[in-house]
Amino acid sequence: MESKQEVSSIVTEYLHEFKGEDHRDLLSFTSDNELLFTRKNFNGHITASAFIIDATCTQLLLLKHKLYDRYLQPGGHIEQDDTNILEAALREASEETGIPQDELLYIPVTAQHIPIDIDSHYIPPNALKNEPEHVHHDFRYLFVYEGNKNLVVPINESRGAKWIDLSQLENEEIFSTVVQKIKLFR
Repeated sequence: MESKQEVSSIVTEYLHEFKGEDHRDLLSFTSDNELLFTRKNFNGHITASAFIIDATCTQLLLLKHKLYDRYLQPGGHIEQDDTNILEAALREASEETGIPQDELLYIPVTAQHIPIDIDSHYIPPNALKNEPEHVHHDFRYLFVYEGNKNLVVPINESRGAKWIDLSQLENEEIFSTVVQKIKLFR
């Protein structure tokens, strides 16, 4: 997995590419914490997710999240076997969608491991998992899938999947910034 210094470098390069975004909390988190990836770090932790667009670059694949009951991109926690955050995003995308990893084409922003988006967001407490509230610093990568769009997602991962036109997501707060970025890099 990336070192603390490598993560700081990724964030710095990301901020150079996407001027105007403010990730002081993430920079502070990376400098003040040794355990950046463990889900037991309730100061927060880094997660990885994937925005998967279709071959025409007009639709985004979203999954109905089991816990939050809303459509979100595939993603999740970093595992010890992951060699880097990008690999974790690819693994999560494949696990949650059922799409083989070799059918997801990574679209780099600039440098190889720079995500298309970073989003730090609040996670509410989860009594079932005995987890207090915390923050996910989600590194989000862009992939293209050119295969059959009639997916049967693993039932243990989500409650369903759907392809949504990017134009429908432009005005939704949680997707508007990402949709603008996808249009730049497609």
